[in-house]
Amino acid sequence: MGPTRRERTEAITKLRRQQILDAALDIFSRKGFNTATTAEIAKAAGVAEGTIFNYFPSKRELFVAVIKEFVITSPLLDLIDKLPQGDIAGTFKLILKERFQLIESGIVSRVPILIADVIRDPELKAICTKEFLQPFLEKMEAIYRMLHESGIYRDIDPPVAVRAFGGMIFGFVMFKSLEGDASPLQQLPQDKVTNGIIDLLLHGVLDTTGSEENQSGRTDA
Repeated sequence: MGPTRRERTEAITKLRRQQILDAALDIFSRKGFNTATTAEIAKAAGVAEGTIFNYFPSKRELFVAVIKEFVITSPLLDLIDKLPQGDIAGTFKLILKERFQLIESGIVSRVPILIADVIRDPELKAICTKEFLQPFLEKMEAIYRMLHESGIYRDIDPPVAVRAFGGMIFGFVMFKSLEGDASPLQQLPQDKVTNGIIDLLLHGVLDTTGSEENQSGRTDA
């Protein structure tokens, strides 16, 4: 039995939405938010300009959707939801694998342009903060508190810890992308790179198994 009419309609709707998002990513990252037009995006997507507004109420909402789709991705959010459960290090590995896939896709090279537009435009910044940045950070802070209460993590202010963790991963991804083939990380197996990052995230840089001098250098929260 073939797909029903409803299933065909849903498949077409999903495909059309993805076409618009793909075209919007290309246009926004090449021309910037202010210069890009929905007419250009529609042409690149192969749809009528009015069709865009059937899916996204405004150009700003379309821009925010691009960031959600390609930067703060659903797979990433799903993995973060799993952090309080099971193997913490294993979940971090999956998160890093998802971020490495972002590098390999080439999309990460467009991220600084998108973020710059958000920073320049107060309305865009307000929408992005409300739509996903603040909820994302609040979720991460709640997870950190839970992990601390279970005795897994040290007592560091959650806002500090979460932004430090996020900054490390985001910064690492950007460095790796900027260096490209010249990066010394290209000579290392991805598992070794991933394990090194996780070890640093969870245990820091001090050798707590060493001498008293090493341990006395530890900075407590």
